[in-house]
Amino acid sequence: MSVTGPTGIGRTAFLAALADDLARRGTRVTTIRFTRDGDPVPSGGSGTDAVRAVVGPVVGAHRYPEVARRAAASAGSDLLRGTGPAVVLVDDAQWLDRDSRAVLEALARRLAGTSAGCVCAVRTPMPGEDAAWWRGLRAAGLLHPVRLRPMTGAQVAGLLAAETGAVPDAGLVDHVLVLTRGVPAAVRDAVAALRRGRSLSVVAGRAHLAPGVGRCAPARDNEFVRAITALGPQAHAVARAVSVLAPLGAAVPGLVAEALCVTANEAARLLGVLLRAGVLHRGRRGETWRFPVPLVAAALVAGMGPFERRRLAACAVDAVWTGGARCADPDHLADLVADAGRLVDPARAFDALLSRVAQAGGQPHPHVPRWLDAAVDLADDRAQRVAALRAQVAAHRTQGDHAAVLRGARTLLDDFADELAPDASHELQVIAVDAVRSLGDVDALRDIAEHRRSWTDHAAQNAVTRAYALSAADRWAEARDLLESDGTWRHADDPASARSGDLLLATAALWTGRPDRFERSLAERDRWPGRDVPRRLLEQVDAHVSALLVTGDLRRAEHLPAVEGVEVARLRTSGRALVAALRGDVDHAVELAWRGVARRDCDPASAAMCQAVVALLVARAQPAGARALLTAARDAGLRPAHLLDLAEAQLDLALGHDDRATVALDRALRAVDERQVLVGAELCWSELADVALRAGDRDGARRCLAEVESLAETLPTSRVLLHADLLRAVVEGDREAAGRCLHLVRDRDQPGELAAVSERLVRHGVGDPASLTEVYHVLGGLDALLHRSWLRNLMRDNGIAVPGRWETVAENERVLAALAADGLSNKQLALALRTSEKSVEGRLSRLFAHSGYRSRIELSTAVLTGGQVRDGGAGDVGRGRRNGAAGE
Repeated sequence: MSVTGPTGIGRTAFLAALADDLARRGTRVTTIRFTRDGDPVPSGGSGTDAVRAVVGPVVGAHRYPEVARRAAASAGSDLLRGTGPAVVLVDDAQWLDRDSRAVLEALARRLAGTSAGCVCAVRTPMPGEDAAWWRGLRAAGLLHPVRLRPMTGAQVAGLLAAETGAVPDAGLVDHVLVLTRGVPAAVRDAVAALRRGRSLSVVAGRAHLAPGVGRCAPARDNEFVRAITALGPQAHAVARAVSVLAPLGAAVPGLVAEALCVTANEAARLLGVLLRAGVLHRGRRGETWRFPVPLVAAALVAGMGPFERRRLAACAVDAVWTGGARCADPDHLADLVADAGRLVDPARAFDALLSRVAQAGGQPHPHVPRWLDAAVDLADDRAQRVAALRAQVAAHRTQGDHAAVLRGARTLLDDFADELAPDASHELQVIAVDAVRSLGDVDALRDIAEHRRSWTDHAAQNAVTRAYALSAADRWAEARDLLESDGTWRHADDPASARSGDLLLATAALWTGRPDRFERSLAERDRWPGRDVPRRLLEQVDAHVSALLVTGDLRRAEHLPAVEGVEVARLRTSGRALVAALRGDVDHAVELAWRGVARRDCDPASAAMCQAVVALLVARAQPAGARALLTAARDAGLRPAHLLDLAEAQLDLALGHDDRATVALDRALRAVDERQVLVGAELCWSELADVALRAGDRDGARRCLAEVESLAETLPTSRVLLHADLLRAVVEGDREAAGRCLHLVRDRDQPGELAAVSERLVRHGVGDPASLTEVYHVLGGLDALLHRSWLRNLMRDNGIAVPGRWETVAENERVLAALAADGLSNKQLALALRTSEKSVEGRLSRLFAHSGYRSRIELSTAVLTGGQVRDGGAGDVGRGRRNGAAGE
């Protein structure tokens, strides 16, 4: 058998694992590795004599078949001597000399049909002559080829989880896949490089790309670079040049010759060496050049000195600008311009970089900050420097690099105030406030809010900036009052202040129980200032969507971007996460929420996002994940803060801790009273009413109903009206209210909400038990394992058949496995599953017996790296292998 694959694919690891497996089965194993010079050396404990006895160099074996046969007969006798099977494992067999190859072929013929065998690991691609020899063995039936395949996305995620001890974000997995093409050694190098560059962020058990990730800088002397270095210093120099020049396509050979001062023939010869070694790939007859593993190019660039990289970049840029070459990758060309700096025309370079930044369209782009760093250095006057710095601040803000945002904004406001128009000055102040809040500098935020610190004497700008600081500190009523009492921002010759003041006041008034201004703004969208400018329209839509989502109004929040022609993908992370959560797209919602929390995005909808996603995680029987997200959200200071108390209460309620949940809900409602931020208060009162009813406290439940009905008069959003009818139905037994409630919840079209409301109505005797079958299927679509387990009990109590007996058995085991892997004790499991500790003990014993895992630690590790209990409950938790193997 031959095991094939490129550098880093894991051939040696495969042989090592195979050797261990064979040894456990009682097979005698001899392991050999060949050096680049064709010398066999012992490996894995094999002695030198054993090595030479198998395929030791036999002079003349390739010329005289009889010599090869005699050597093979001797080796074969040694292998077949004794009892049981024997196997020879040959690593790096691509370095076999011709004599050893002849002996190996004769040995393969000698061992055919016996209890002994040979496995060779061969690096691909192979030179034509070598490849022909291996194909000949295959054609003769002496060889069974196995090709090691690159890792899949799921396998990369598993390896990332193992390397970081955290669940990897999808964006991180995609980034590593692009860099490595799934080659295991490259994946490990990429993780190390990201750590070294502080580009890997682990927050509460989740691994993400840190804000501002740019060029990857892997180790300069990794396995891939060593393979290139072994080809000789000239080939290594050509590889370094191509790492910079590859996207220039057909011009690469000529530019390599020019950059290295060699002839065209010599450049072609050296490129051929790299191609035959598999280091480079040439496509379309030389029209394209690439490294099969992009990380290799990054490692080569990292190993260059700054002048070498600048000189190569300048050579490439000059060729493109003079028409001698064409760059198929505009991002790479911008990288080259940034690297070249003043070695090319500075004015043209400055314009080219800002033009490319503009083409990025304000979307997150890992290279934009570096381009703008170069543009700042290339600026020839203060006006150009201000333009570059402003773009730089915007780019860092898009990336979520709040410290860099604050530095840039302060530089502009402190050192270049005379170059800033009022519009730009105001925008920078608002950006600086956001950055201060995201960085958690409470004292600085308070100083701005209370006017002890300011960046300008402009009264209108100061008023709006102070209001922003108040809202950032969760003091929404004070922000509203300031903007209503200080009218300077309405009449100033500063459109930005007027626009920002209007937006902030509309949101603050809505959330503090004065919705008229917000509703008027929505109704009069044609009067939005700056709506003819795409960026300003996006700001308006984003602010209104965030405000609607926090009130739970998904229908209008989805409708607004559609009618205004704004892509949902351009909205802030919190808004997109909330849409996904309310719509029932759970995986996407969780991914976005973690990304937003890791970036410490403290926009107005962030706490509502967290609360919605915590509820989804709880429903999915992932309380530890929900707790981790909630902890990270508190650390990041997400707002409005009382919504985090609501999330904590919902988590405690799911785990059976009603007393703790009541404390959290009381804390949330005190904050509502103190700060007059009413959004979400109806959810708190509704949860408190349910706790009271379970405890038999009907008077307490009626007090909750009175509070929600009072809230409905002040803030009559559809969610508040829904919960007013829900509480009237369950507290007073009002079936008309129950009917209105069901009509409204269906009209709101949020699957999780529909399931929760329908379940509560039936549980309190004012809903049709037949509706539970629909609810059961809705929860199945959300993969709400824990809630489905509760619902099964309610269905049985009401005589409703639970569909799918075997599915129920499997799901019971899945929910138990998920909760046990999350670290819950037996007592906590019993509370969460609403059963006894004795029942939990029995079910856990059966789970471990079925899965093959001996402890919760093993189970937790398997779940972390992507494993799950197989459907049917009789399988084990799937262990994802890092590397796939398939027949060629």
